Amino acid sequence: MRKTNALKLIIIILIMSAVLVSCTEEEYRASRLYRSLTSYEQKSETVTLKNKKYNKIDLSKKAVLELSNGMIYNVDFNEAVNVKEASTASILSSEIISKTLALKVADKDTVMNVISTDIASYGDYVISVTDNAVFTGSGLKVNNLGETGAAIKVSSGASMVLNKSNVKAKGAGVESDSLVSISSSEMTVESLKFYEGATVTLDDSRFYTNRGIMLLDNANENLIHISLNLKKAKLTVADGAMFSMIDTKASVKIEDTTLDRSLSNILLLKNSEATVTLCKSNAEGGIMTDDSSSLNLLIKNGSAFKGYINKGNRTKTVTVQIEEKSVWEVTSDSYVRGLILKDANFENIKSNGFTVYYDSMNSTNAWLNKETINLPDGGRLVPFR
Repeated sequence: MRKTNALKLIIIILIMSAVLVSCTEEEYRASRLYRSLTSYEQKSETVTLKNKKYNKIDLSKKAVLELSNGMIYNVDFNEAVNVKEASTASILSSEIISKTLALKVADKDTVMNVISTDIASYGDYVISVTDNAVFTGSGLKVNNLGETGAAIKVSSGASMVLNKSNVKAKGAGVESDSLVSISSSEMTVESLKFYEGATVTLDDSRFYTNRGIMLLDNANENLIHISLNLKKAKLTVADGAMFSMIDTKASVKIEDTTLDRSLSNILLLKNSEATVTLCKSNAEGGIMTDDSSSLNLLIKNGSAFKGYINKGNRTKTVTVQIEEKSVWEVTSDSYVRGLILKDANFENIKSNGFTVYYDSMNSTNAWLNKETINLPDGGRLVPFR
């Protein structure tokens, strides 16, 4: 966005803030700013609009709208733009600022496509996509200006494709139990929250978070699994585990991705079942599970994991598979239920003098013959029952 447009956006935000804090509703309604804005409602038509200014847009009953160079400034309504009932909205090179939800997209066959647009909100969310609707965005600047609000919610069978966009929020960047694809984008947010039912692809994007990616239970009992794929991404976490899984089932693939964390845990499982694949990536930190969780960890394609696994021996099962040209560098005594190595000489494990305990009663470990084995770098592989 050009500098003049950026200044305009800031000025509008300041004007709206001043109105909300300093004026009564009656005074605001009497102001020149308020009088310049009108609401736009469209049903069952196809319309093209340019250079229009509104305080709300409402599309329903298969309406089709193309808006370019528009300005929507809302302080009165539940949302600035509401698209529903199989309607289609295309918004290009516009500005949308709302005291509440900025964009609401709902219902099957409803589609919203937004390009090169600045979207800001003080509400719980900036964008909500729900009930089988579809949202695509490219070149967006999405900002929740509130103290706790999230950026984007995608739920109930909806889908979102986001490309070349920048997202900021003090709450979650995305909350979803549905289909999410994010590419070539950047987010500076508290966390990313995905619930059972979500299928998520994070590609060639950067995520700067306080609390990482959280995979969580869904109250809808028909949704029981999360699929998360990171490829050529960067995930930075300031506080807490990079990946937290709580009361859920999930599969996570981390490919050609940079993981940057300030604290010790890379993975935390509570009452969860997970398969995590590390592919062409390096990860450093602890993996912690509780006694009601199960984890299958696959380290492959030249990946390196530096850390400990389940050092408190509190897990239902942890199985680790290390393929050729990949390595686990152990940083503390660790416990696994199953161990699968492609290298029979144990060169895949750099022990640093620590002990890796394995379950001799697990059939996966039959090849170890219940033996204690000396590992490279002074450590040992020891049966614990």
